[in-house]
Amino acid sequence: MAVRPQHMHDGGIVERRLRPIYDWLDNGNNKKALQEAEKVLKKSPSLQAAKALKALALYRLGKGPEAHALLDALAEEKPSDDSTLQAMTISYRESQQFHKVCALYEAAVKSEPTNEELYSHLFMSYVRVGDYRSQQRSAMALYKFAPKNPYYFWAVMSIVLQAKSTDDVTKKGILLSLAQRMVDNFITENKMEAEQEARLYIMILELQEKWNDILNFIEGPLYSQLVPRSTAQASIPYMKKLGHWRRLNLLCKDLLWDNQDRWDYYLPYFDSVFQLMNNTEADSESGADDTAEKCHEFICQLVESMSSGRTLRGPYLARLELWKRLSVDGDPTALLGSGVALCIQYLRVFASKPCAVPDLKPYLAMIPQKEREDRCRDFLTCLGFDENSEPESQDDIQRHISCLCAWRLTSPMCTADEYLDVAATLRRQYLRCVRQRLVAATTTEFCAADGYGILAAHHYFYAAVQQQNASPIVEALCLLELVLHKSPANFHAKVLLIALYHLLGNAVAAESVYRRLEAKHVQLVSLGWLHAARLAPALAPARALPLLADTHAFHRHHAKDSMEHLTYAYKYGTFEKLVELSAWGARLETCAWCALAARERALLALLAGPRAPLHAPPRLPAAPADNRDLNAIVSWEPPQCIDPELKSRTFEQDVAYLRLKDALVSAIALCIECSDNRSAEEKGPQLEELQACIDAFGGAMDKCREKYGGKQRLSVSTPLPSRIIAFVGSSVPYRELYTCALRMTGALCGARAARGREHGAELRALLAASSRALPAPPAPPAAPWPLRDTLEAYSNYLEFIGVVTFLLGVCNELTAPANTKKTKKKANQSPDQILTSELLSQLNDDVQDVIAYLEDVFEKWPTYDYSVSKLEDEMAKLDINDKYQCPVEQKLKNGLDEVLTDVKNILKKKSKYLKSLQ
Repeated sequence: MAVRPQHMHDGGIVERRLRPIYDWLDNGNNKKALQEAEKVLKKSPSLQAAKALKALALYRLGKGPEAHALLDALAEEKPSDDSTLQAMTISYRESQQFHKVCALYEAAVKSEPTNEELYSHLFMSYVRVGDYRSQQRSAMALYKFAPKNPYYFWAVMSIVLQAKSTDDVTKKGILLSLAQRMVDNFITENKMEAEQEARLYIMILELQEKWNDILNFIEGPLYSQLVPRSTAQASIPYMKKLGHWRRLNLLCKDLLWDNQDRWDYYLPYFDSVFQLMNNTEADSESGADDTAEKCHEFICQLVESMSSGRTLRGPYLARLELWKRLSVDGDPTALLGSGVALCIQYLRVFASKPCAVPDLKPYLAMIPQKEREDRCRDFLTCLGFDENSEPESQDDIQRHISCLCAWRLTSPMCTADEYLDVAATLRRQYLRCVRQRLVAATTTEFCAADGYGILAAHHYFYAAVQQQNASPIVEALCLLELVLHKSPANFHAKVLLIALYHLLGNAVAAESVYRRLEAKHVQLVSLGWLHAARLAPALAPARALPLLADTHAFHRHHAKDSMEHLTYAYKYGTFEKLVELSAWGARLETCAWCALAARERALLALLAGPRAPLHAPPRLPAAPADNRDLNAIVSWEPPQCIDPELKSRTFEQDVAYLRLKDALVSAIALCIECSDNRSAEEKGPQLEELQACIDAFGGAMDKCREKYGGKQRLSVSTPLPSRIIAFVGSSVPYRELYTCALRMTGALCGARAARGREHGAELRALLAASSRALPAPPAPPAAPWPLRDTLEAYSNYLEFIGVVTFLLGVCNELTAPANTKKTKKKANQSPDQILTSELLSQLNDDVQDVIAYLEDVFEKWPTYDYSVSKLEDEMAKLDINDKYQCPVEQKLKNGLDEVLTDVKNILKKKSKYLKSLQ
């Protein structure tokens, strides 16, 4: 939106003239806004606000050079009225020219050196470019003629940010000492007024690790005046830092008497108890709990003190936490009894809450496996249920599901048939709830009975993995589609559906559910592993490109979008948020998935997307950040199946794959840069860099083949095996194919035709055998388990076809005679050029032969039977008013057909393009 004038020197006349321009800009009609601006300028040629609005309209119409010329001329006039400056600021921000905003306001404050509003805008312009030193200078200048606390603390925070951004320890110490002295002066003069000012002072002391000074400040009268009723809570982390365990213990006990459900008080209480237990100097008169017995007695008192109608989870979980901590170095059963009994007791009390089993998960893992498995049915029967019980109220259904989940978490590993029996039982429970109208979900909430369907789907998956059979997955999909139909807001069903559809290699079906998930902004990053990363390997490059583009756009614009959040943090004095926003920005800037999305997008565009200029990618961060949310799908596997190294291991594989793709995209971009008309000598540095990229790619492929060649265990709640495994472990010699194609192009760019022909001949020999190394499509009729792996193999090969086709186009431009590009007359060619042209023509034919072979494979691709007659019969018997029809079979068939059709169309376009080069 355009900013309307707040004060005008010519009164209402100018405002009336400018109002139509603002209206058109706000409505998005920039053409009309430009016309209105020109009308106003005809009558008032010197009106700066109209010029600024005209420039904004021009920029939004795509006339950037004209807009910038007008803005530069206007900046020379050094405007100082708010309307002109704000309109120019919007133009500069939209064109990413933030430093010009700083220059604009620097000139403005020189003409009006005591204008508080202009100085505030100058400070915020420095915030947007991250110039902390200039922030400090402008904030202090502002405070001198407008002595208000916020301005002073803007300067203090700017000094703190300077300290945080420097690696020089001495400089950091000097800056933090300066910031502390500035606040100390305010404390001495009794000028501190706000809670955030006190928090900023604590932040400064924290950075200097002055824990004692912080504790003294918090316990002093000023802090309690600025932040009432928070002294005790605020002092906890600093007592821990100073090792004041006895004081901490007594403080936490007092807090827990009044706040029995505050888990953030229990944890420091336990820390203090165990520290005091290790302290040989006991003080029996202090009242602190320095033994496990005293701690247990205190927790029991908390449990007994609860009124009968108000049962809180905190004290019950505290007993489990005490058991867990004691079990690390000893046997807690003498004091607390068995861990199983404590967990069952907790389940009896809180099974009606959906959080009951997630609460128990960390403690179930600490119980010895044999004891856990021997008593697994006690979890199921502790409330009088068994797997065939038929609860009828919502609370009883939730209790039953909690008992079932705890039972399955503690059960021993089963055979596939046993998993299928459990899944069938859970499915019957869910269908019974549907039949008896016990599924009472709304459009925004889901109901307890959904848990039957979710848990059943997990067990179908376990059976499918053991059997290497897709039929149980299809049954799980049918059940989950019904769950989602009855509970449209159930995100657990949505993410599980997406994962299972991708397990079968069906990107189109997964896309239909992903759209209902409505993932936005940061979820494009945190959930990228779930869907966007699996589209390309499922032979859906055209569907992958928009999502990759969205991810890339979010990554590219996040800094610009978060700038306003930084300015709001200063305006409202929330200085702690500035640090959080900076850390978040740094983490997103180094995001591994965002970097991979940009490179995947560049490569897929060569195959299936609209032809876009391919530029050298930005340098990869030294330490890519893992921003995946791997807790999106709740796992119901027993604790012994959980792999604590899985997240780090899969991320390491993804980073290795990212580095391969980075080298590949960089090499292709260098080929494009070297394909111009410069001499070989002028291209020398780039050609050397190209050779280094090719060597790095080849070397990395060899290392990755040795390191990542093995099979990976499948889990429904974790990412599918990294793409690097199928890429480096393929029978297709991708290392040799890519390096030969790139070296051939590089040699031709460097006017080394003979060397280029050698690499071309090698590439021809490799191409002849490469397509035959691809796996055959899985045999029908049943739903095929290996379909996902097969599609990924073809996806990797098609990506190579896209690259080699593009490089052939580059080579054709290099070798075609200059005069044949404009006329049809045959130009004279040297024998060397003729040999090169012949080789490229032969290579072109070879690639067309490969494409023809692939077209034949996809044309004859078998169809599969995805029907599940038994489950469909059960669903048909349901009395569902809206005449529900299970969509799974149709989704799976149509999804595969659509993917194959898209791929055949892509291949036809590639073949047509190659023929146009001959």
